Amino acid sequence: MVDADLLIAALVLLVAGAIITTVIARYRRLCGYVAFVTALIAAIWVTMVAWQALTVGPVQARVPLLTITELGSPLLFVVDQLSAVFLLITALIMVCTTLFSMRYILIYERYSLARYYPLLLLFFGSVISVLSVHNMLFFLHFWEFMTLTSYVLVVFHWVNPDSGPAGLRYFIATHVAMVCMLIATIIVYRQVGSLEFAAVREAIAELTVTSPATVHLILALFVVGFATKAGILPFGFWMPDAYPAAPTAASAAFVGTMCKLGVYGIVRFFTTCLPLSHFVTTWGIIIAVLGTISIFIGTITALQQTDSKRLLTFHAIGQTGYMWLAVGLGLALLRISPAVATLALLAGLFHTVNNALFKPLLFLNAGAALYRTGTRDMDKAGGLMAIMPVTAVTAIIASLAIAGIPGLNGFVSKWLIFQSTVVGGFELPVFVFLGIVAIFISAVTLASFLKFLGMLFVGRLHVSPEVERREVPLTMVIPQVTIAIFCVLFGVLPILVMRHLYTAVSAILPSGYSPAFASLFGTSPLTVNLSLSGAPAGAWGPIVILVAFAGCLALAYLIFRMGGARTREVPMWLCGEEHDFAEVRYPVHSFLLTFNRYFAKIYPSIPFAQLARPTAVLKLLDIDRWVYDPMFRALRWIMRGMSASHTGLPQFYMLWMIVGAALAVIVLFSMAGGL
Repeated sequence: MVDADLLIAALVLLVAGAIITTVIARYRRLCGYVAFVTALIAAIWVTMVAWQALTVGPVQARVPLLTITELGSPLLFVVDQLSAVFLLITALIMVCTTLFSMRYILIYERYSLARYYPLLLLFFGSVISVLSVHNMLFFLHFWEFMTLTSYVLVVFHWVNPDSGPAGLRYFIATHVAMVCMLIATIIVYRQVGSLEFAAVREAIAELTVTSPATVHLILALFVVGFATKAGILPFGFWMPDAYPAAPTAASAAFVGTMCKLGVYGIVRFFTTCLPLSHFVTTWGIIIAVLGTISIFIGTITALQQTDSKRLLTFHAIGQTGYMWLAVGLGLALLRISPAVATLALLAGLFHTVNNALFKPLLFLNAGAALYRTGTRDMDKAGGLMAIMPVTAVTAIIASLAIAGIPGLNGFVSKWLIFQSTVVGGFELPVFVFLGIVAIFISAVTLASFLKFLGMLFVGRLHVSPEVERREVPLTMVIPQVTIAIFCVLFGVLPILVMRHLYTAVSAILPSGYSPAFASLFGTSPLTVNLSLSGAPAGAWGPIVILVAFAGCLALAYLIFRMGGARTREVPMWLCGEEHDFAEVRYPVHSFLLTFNRYFAKIYPSIPFAQLARPTAVLKLLDIDRWVYDPMFRALRWIMRGMSASHTGLPQFYMLWMIVGAALAVIVLFSMAGGL
């Protein structure tokens, strides 16, 4: 048996690893090994604690590390079933991204690793801490520390002119969101004088009677805070610039952990801190609508991208929208239908787990392609399967998984989300419409990743002559293969994962609220037999589908071999003359022609599609123009003035010292009443 003290030991180890990697940062390879060993040991300890919490029950530290008596805030680490799910995700992503970084980060030769590994380890420590406290004060403290460490990683590539503005945009957006959550916390504290989650629930329960408007304000502030961190539109506007700016391994860490904390925060707050009332229904619908907006806009925008990392970032926004749709549906139906509410919350958590696998894997795939080719532009590199077969196979698995292709993990969670929206629509019809939008966008997701695969990995090799024709190093291959195995495993045996997610969901809901697992999903260890209100609602047998799929592949291969067809390469001819392959290569934007053509037929029938662009509104919303650019100009002016003061003359510096000493004396006399 273990307790949460082992979790504290993991946090101490991560802090020690950060200090050591700072000291030895000049030894670049050694620094990577130390960071990986630190992350591996810490991940093992975190996994031990999380697994016990998930299978046995909540795990708690023996005593608080710190107690702020005046605020009623003990720093006590507690891991329950919901925390355990996210801690297991964090442990896996921590090991894989740190291992991937060992060789990948070496391409940044001019940058000190003291600005990478220490911040990466501290970032993971802050994520673990956020998931392990049940006090709003320390929750917000660790949330802020997570933001600061991730900000430094976003601006790591400081020579890149896009890194500074992207980092500043991220910094301002997330701190505005932090202020929103802080204001909500202060309102609650003034009500009960404590910041424990249980006390927050009591305060909100009292306010639902005495001041309903205040409750709506509190919920709105928390939703804005969690939506900003999750990347939910319109609050996640910072994300398409910030994630691509960071080193790819750090981007994978963000999308696998930090992005998911927006989902964790919503589930934790609305089930633990909010009493069951009509407020839950109202805000559940709002959360689901915000999620659907992100699904649509994020995925449609991703379809237009040529930069691989921007494409993946917009898809991260869209996929988080699926999670918010399911969680919002579950919250909205808590007072109406326990079975559908439990199903929807489980579906949202399942998609969170799945997305924490295939989305970081896709970022690692893009990072491997960048490592080998030196470019993120899919028009400038392609056919990488010829030189990077393992990376290409894992990219195919991740792309098909995120698109919801049967047999992989993404299909199961999306299927459960669609089922819950259809059934939930009988109670709240708006969810039928939201589910239809989600189903349609799933097809657009497939189109996007056919473009991603077709341009970057499949087809004829298209790279610059100086690119090495070989797979990326083993330390970059192992993390990709490891995550890909989980994508397949969770798709083949989803019922095993769903049992533990059901434990987490039922633990955060009132006792006896959720129907028994067997009554919802059946008793078969290999097949999901979905049943709602005692009536069959659907079934899924992944083993049967995979066997049938393997048989079809074997038959196709047999026909190919029997035909005896030979392949040959010939020069590219077009209009009677030979062309270079790059001249006739299918460009990225060509994948959009059919999509744009069909949508062009729809646009004329939509009245607002013919309206002129609201240029005044667009200028008002152009934050770069009236916020960030003036700030940069002011900072540049100050820096130039400071630079001009450094003339190199000793007499000038002595004058500065005399003036500074005189000012210090004047200030001291003023404070003492001497002047």
